[in-house]
Amino acid sequence: MSKLLLLVNYGGPSFGREREYLKNLFSDEVLIPLPKPLRWLFANFIALLRYKETRQILEEMGGESPLKEQTERQVLKLSEILKDHRVDYAMLYSKPLLESKLKELQKEDLEEIKILPLFPQYSTATWGSVEKKVSKIGLKNAQFLKPFYKCKGFLKGWEEAIKETVEGLNKPFLLFSAHSLPLYLVERYKDPYPEQVEETAHLLAESLNLPYRVSYQSKLGPIRWLEPSTDWTIKELAKEGVEELVVIPISFVSENSETLWEIDLNYRKLAKEVGIKTFRRVPIPYLSEDWLNCWASLTEQLS
Repeated sequence: MSKLLLLVNYGGPSFGREREYLKNLFSDEVLIPLPKPLRWLFANFIALLRYKETRQILEEMGGESPLKEQTERQVLKLSEILKDHRVDYAMLYSKPLLESKLKELQKEDLEEIKILPLFPQYSTATWGSVEKKVSKIGLKNAQFLKPFYKCKGFLKGWEEAIKETVEGLNKPFLLFSAHSLPLYLVERYKDPYPEQVEETAHLLAESLNLPYRVSYQSKLGPIRWLEPSTDWTIKELAKEGVEELVVIPISFVSENSETLWEIDLNYRKLAKEVGIKTFRRVPIPYLSEDWLNCWASLTEQLS
């Protein structure tokens, strides 16, 4: 086929490759705006410092993250919908690495290359990083799909998943937890990510007619990040009398350590400690037909 849809996900550590993943992550020039030699030293230092902690997280999750497997299943399902496209995938920070995949594609005679970063809301740290790598390789005929944070199918997929999760609850309170960003990225690039996260949450809560709040997780290091943090918000909601808390990982499209370890284990434990009686996390509907049709529709709009 002469048309290709390339899905790009974040990637994640695997057992025995924790240092490799951390080095790839912390040598990203968008995330770490240092000269290359300093960035390389910094990445290696962080990888050495944190790889044992990352390995422990994997062990507590059962040995590996399902992110890669779930991305592969999304590829297969989209291939069934987009009959005239070949569908493939790459990762920003783990294998198959985006740079390697782009170099392979350069050798092919493709009529169209369409790229969908699997991040609903646009951020310099995610979409911007993918755009920079594509630009650096100089891939011809490459087009980017639009962020899908308010695509009707994307919203509908989440809405159905939330409805299933809140079933049987009396007064569910929705907490939309998104991956955080360092404030310097938001301020330097006037990043639209926080506004788009808020818009996604508002549209869903309004449709479901339920109270909600937005928070941010996965903060790392001593620098300032987007707030409020999810752990702080859980404590505040407990003080306000919330007894039935439902967490939606609104910036993810596949399960990973942030959902399975950070939310399911750590935030669940915290919620219990502060007196929240019921804690539920909405499973990511990564094979939702509505999601897949949303992505397929965005792909076909570029034709």
